[in-house]
Amino acid sequence: MTAVSTDLQAIRLFSGLDEADLSRIACRLRNCVFLSGMVILSKDEPADALFFILDGRVRVELQEATGQILNIAELGKGEHFGERAILTGEPRTADVRAITEVRAAKLLRSDFEELLSETPLLYANLCRDLARLLGSWAQRHQRDEREHREVMTNVIGWQLLPEFGAFPGNSLWVKDLNRRLDQLGSSPDNVLILGEPGTWKELAARLIHFHGDIARPVLFLDCSSPPPVIGQSEPAKQGGKDESLLETEQEVALFGHAPEGAVYSRRVRRGMLELASGGDMILQNVDCLTLPMQERLLSFIKSGSFKRHGESEWRFAQVRIIATSGEPLAQLAQSGAFNQELLDNLGSETIMMSPLRERKKDIPVIARSLLRTLNTKHHKNVVRLSQDALNLLVDHDWPLNGSELYQVLSRAVVVCDGEELLAEQIFLQGQLFEGGRFNLLTLPAVENLARRPDFPRILRWTTVPLFLVVLLYTLFGPVFDNAANLAVWTLWWPALLLTGFFFARGWCSYCPLEAIGEFLGTSKRVVREPSDWLRQWGPTFSLSGLVVIILAEQATGMFSWAFATGMLLLTLLTTTITGDLYLGRRGWCKYLCPLGRIVSLISRIAMLEMHSNHNVCVSRCRVDDCVREKGCPMGLHPTGIDNADHCVLCLDCVRNCPHHSMQLDLRNPSWGVLNQARRGFHEAVFSITLVAVVIAAKGTPFIFGRQPEVFPQRVWEPAELLTALLIAASFTGMAMLFSVGGRSHRWKATFTICSLAYLPLAFTGLFVYYFRALVEGGAELVPLTLAAIGLGEWLDLQQLTPDFGTLRLLIYPTIVSGGVFSWIVLNRLKRHYNLHRFCFSGHRLMVVITAAVFLCIL
Repeated sequence: MTAVSTDLQAIRLFSGLDEADLSRIACRLRNCVFLSGMVILSKDEPADALFFILDGRVRVELQEATGQILNIAELGKGEHFGERAILTGEPRTADVRAITEVRAAKLLRSDFEELLSETPLLYANLCRDLARLLGSWAQRHQRDEREHREVMTNVIGWQLLPEFGAFPGNSLWVKDLNRRLDQLGSSPDNVLILGEPGTWKELAARLIHFHGDIARPVLFLDCSSPPPVIGQSEPAKQGGKDESLLETEQEVALFGHAPEGAVYSRRVRRGMLELASGGDMILQNVDCLTLPMQERLLSFIKSGSFKRHGESEWRFAQVRIIATSGEPLAQLAQSGAFNQELLDNLGSETIMMSPLRERKKDIPVIARSLLRTLNTKHHKNVVRLSQDALNLLVDHDWPLNGSELYQVLSRAVVVCDGEELLAEQIFLQGQLFEGGRFNLLTLPAVENLARRPDFPRILRWTTVPLFLVVLLYTLFGPVFDNAANLAVWTLWWPALLLTGFFFARGWCSYCPLEAIGEFLGTSKRVVREPSDWLRQWGPTFSLSGLVVIILAEQATGMFSWAFATGMLLLTLLTTTITGDLYLGRRGWCKYLCPLGRIVSLISRIAMLEMHSNHNVCVSRCRVDDCVREKGCPMGLHPTGIDNADHCVLCLDCVRNCPHHSMQLDLRNPSWGVLNQARRGFHEAVFSITLVAVVIAAKGTPFIFGRQPEVFPQRVWEPAELLTALLIAASFTGMAMLFSVGGRSHRWKATFTICSLAYLPLAFTGLFVYYFRALVEGGAELVPLTLAAIGLGEWLDLQQLTPDFGTLRLLIYPTIVSGGVFSWIVLNRLKRHYNLHRFCFSGHRLMVVITAAVFLCIL
């Protein structure tokens, strides 16, 4: 008797077949009925037919040698089974059993083979179905492997802590702690270890076990994140786990379950308490146990007996519990969130871990000890830390304690290529990110733009052609009244400074100089480790280069003389390409470029800042791919907020971070100046010198009885150039003098603190230096451009010339705003560092004088 046509249309393998094909198939099918529990196909039997399920459900099951039955799959209406054995010609590998009453259509092997050759669409459907099954099997395999890996991580993950035979350190507290851990090793009492996150409570727990009989078993469970129930189809997302599911996972992890005894699972699992019998059980974050699990654990501690989930049989085990918690359990017990009786049983022996900030004497010892482990992990040979690096570590407060120290040193070892770890290779969070910030990546439009793989590099398609046009036209175009030359001084330089204020070093990500260098073969993924001379003298070189550029602009009349401007641009391009060929990609940009140095300095007062969520990096990131494989082009790590002045906002870290740790913040511009971790002597000298050079460039003509010209055409005499250098040196020397304040041994530190307060004035002075050119001569840009492209004869250029005169009204408020900004920052620094009255008064006077001079000469 053949199956009806409507039944055949519901079978997936026959989808798309026409009525003639279905009729041909129906003639060869036989209807069969199987009662619930009947075995339809048996393992190891020869393959003689396949079956199509018309109604009901079947289960594919495999019986192991132990007698345990594993359920491989369940099939329902429209599905089929038996075809793989027919296609391979091998005996069947599993049993197929009816779960309910099943009505099926049977197709003999010979008929099936004939139909495949007669019906090409049937053959195509079969191939598609087998491919789908193969993909489903691969997904299940990956999911099961991931779940087993998570189970193993919970079982042995505690061994991944740094290898120490004793708790590291030489403070009195560490010595007392090691004595107590040794004593507790041979004690049968339960132990409770309390302390802040990252204080290595798990290390203390491990040492307790190893100070005893190390032949005893020991297992580890993070109660806040127990291993998933094996077979669970959709692991819960972090932070959104259902309370009942968390309770089931905790129960199964601790006590185990019988077949069919847990959600989604049909396999037996022995609980960790059963496996740890005769040994120790380390429970991390015991405060995260649900209240029912707390009661069950208390019952086990009292009686030593337990039941597996889904069983009625009592089992027995003798286990010492070593529990850790980062929460005050006494307060939780008073509020009812933790079982008081359980706390009493666990806390018969209690250890309170001391935070790292209260025992800074231990930091150098821990850091040196960690180098051995980290060298093995990263295949490096770092044998020591420089004194500056140790000072930097000791000076940090370590809010996440030892875990943060481990991660910071791990990333430092990754980027270190020598035997000595230097201070600039240690990335610390300079300050906690307090309120008043707004993460732009929370805006969907901004996040979508940031995650585009071609942004911001796509902007190079605009900047590079424009730069080449400007370069060629300044070199080969008109010597005077050159549109490209005018665009450089009225548009490019002011825009460069403004991008530094609004977008930090974002300009560098699409800088045409670097883009051309990369195109010519300098595209190293990460800049090479700099030599000692480059690290020491690079800032001085770039500062000197900027001084030369600013003074040369005035001394040679570049604002009017196009060829001189072209030679300046060509020199910058040549040095960029040469520097990157020698140092690697962005080597020139990071260490030597005068323009990069000034944009880096202005980024201190930028309104935008990229950084990572430090807590996420320390707590969730277990690898350093963001430094190694997906390296930042500037050789930074997202946690390196003290080096964020070098961040070029390429957004690679946003796209590559799997934890979405990156934040692109709008912030108070003064925070970069007030951040202690980001202050240095070179930056202070640079800030003061920038102010001094602006005064020298525009003030020198006054000394020689001339009014400063916006577009000078006269070349300076040697005496004028010498006078300008003397003015710049005198201003910088005066700032150093006001930093002495009766304590000459501290002048350098005071100078470093105070001089960065001049940065807002330096930025506004330099901006007005170029903005004045836009006001006075920018109107000629339109007619000169139209004339250059040959439209001057066709258009009335006079009518097309805009009037920029009203922009003069912005000059004085801009300078005053810079002076007020510097005044406010200086006052805040005085209150924070209790500056000497002479120092504070002297620098405040210099701020006022500088603003007044700017108003006169700019």
